[in-house]
Amino acid sequence: MWIEKKPEYGDHIRVNRGYYYHHGIYENDDTIYQFASPIGSEISPENAIICTCNIEAFRKNGSIEVRTYNEFELKDKRKPKEIIKFAKSKLNDNLGGYNIVTNNCEHFANLCVFGVAKSDQVDDILSKLGGLFR
Repeated sequence: MWIEKKPEYGDHIRVNRGYYYHHGIYENDDTIYQFASPIGSEISPENAIICTCNIEAFRKNGSIEVRTYNEFELKDKRKPKEIIKFAKSKLNDNLGGYNIVTNNCEHFANLCVFGVAKSDQVDDILSKLGGLFR
């Protein structure tokens, strides 16, 4: 579940960018870890790396939402310090290359939080597409 509120250290955050949500890991207002192309090459996913930006650059006039977890997810969720340590350890890494379906910003954020790369928005889309062919 997602709630619009001020993020805290180690939070998984997202912002609506129209057709998709962009995800990141919040350390503070000056440091958000994201899997994105550096400023100046945003339209080139092949240049995507783990980088940081401030909250205004991440927000791009959108509203920040913070991920909340159910009791089962909380059992697997890393502590905020571990989330930030992992995100920092991946700075400048391309994680094997950006792929909108198999390796995107949400995959990275979940990798930081749970140690597992997954994307609910991709899974939802693929599930809906699969339903068209049944």
